Order: sequence, then C-alpha cells, then structure tokens
Amino acid sequence: MPYKDTKRESSRTEGTYDVYIEIDIDCQELVEACDVEYTLCRDDNTQNEIAFHLDREDYCDMFETIQFVKLNEQVIAERLLNPELAEYVTKATLYTPYGDKITFE
Repeated sequence: MPYKDTKRESSRTEGTYDVYIEIDIDCQELVEACDVEYTLCRDDNTQNEIAFHLDREDYCDMFETIQFVKLNEQVIAERLLNPELAEYVTKATLYTPYGDKITFE
C-alpha cells in the first residue's frame, strides 16, 4: 500500500493553508500560557506540534510581507505565535491547497 500524506490531502480537500510547527517540549508551559492547542509529535517525543489551518485571506495577511529569501521556521512561528515561542521552534511545514509541501528545519 503506498504512503499517503494525510496532512497534504487534508489541506487539498479543505482548501486551506495548513501550517504545522514543531516546538521543543521544554517550553510546553509557555505554549499553554498562550492558550494554544498542541499535540505530541508522532515521530519525535521531544517536540510538540501546533497546527494552524488558514484560509487564503488569513494566509495572505500573515505572509504577504515576508521575503522568501528571509523565510525560516522562526519567522513563521513569530507570525503565528510570538517571538518568545519562536526561539523554541525546530521545524515548520506548510501545506497548500495546491498540493505543495514546504518544510523549514
């Protein structure tokens, strides 16, 4: 049976821009203080995962002023969370409704 990326499929079928941020588990209290939902990463038990599901308008509002050449996982986390939490981010993955997957580590 071929591997199926359920996150990519979800983004395509829902028509959303889905951003998954992996953040060090050591800052879990800070994440909870920001009232952000998270789950333990399936493939790395030292990381929590925070999911954002953005429509096109929200996606454009968040990312239209970022130059791609300066884009990394901390910049994405600053836009979606805050600068303090961004320091703990180790990975950000963006799924587009067009089937694209972009990962910053």
